[in-house]
Amino acid sequence: MANSIPFKLITPTSVAFEGRAELVIAVTTEGEEGFLPQHAPFLAALKPGVLRANVTTGDEAASRLEIATGAGFVQALPDRIAVLVDEAVRFEDVDVARTREELAAALERQKQAGGDAAALAREQATIDLANAKLRLAGQG
Repeated sequence: MANSIPFKLITPTSVAFEGRAELVIAVTTEGEEGFLPQHAPFLAALKPGVLRANVTTGDEAASRLEIATGAGFVQALPDRIAVLVDEAVRFEDVDVARTREELAAALERQKQAGGDAAALAREQATIDLANAKLRLAGQG
């Protein structure tokens, strides 16, 4: 277990993952960042994207965890990693047809937002999350 670290992925309604990870890669507002055990203290805002992690359970070999996540924050400390996001969607929960509809509707709302910066940003986050879900499902 020396090569892994406690890792939690939390949404407002649930703990999407809790376990140990050898590596966590999150999409920050500055680009992708990777975190290993004993990482220097780090805090960053996340934008919607696909979070990837090599997670371990017991004595088994590491497996790959990929989850589409919404905006949020990541905190990496030498002894733990916590990711807090507004939404987390696993591969098996992606409804491609519905996600394509959400994407089309958000693009239309974004066109109609005009100069409303808050509306543009809100719709861009919806677009980015929809694209992340489609990438996760192999459709993007």
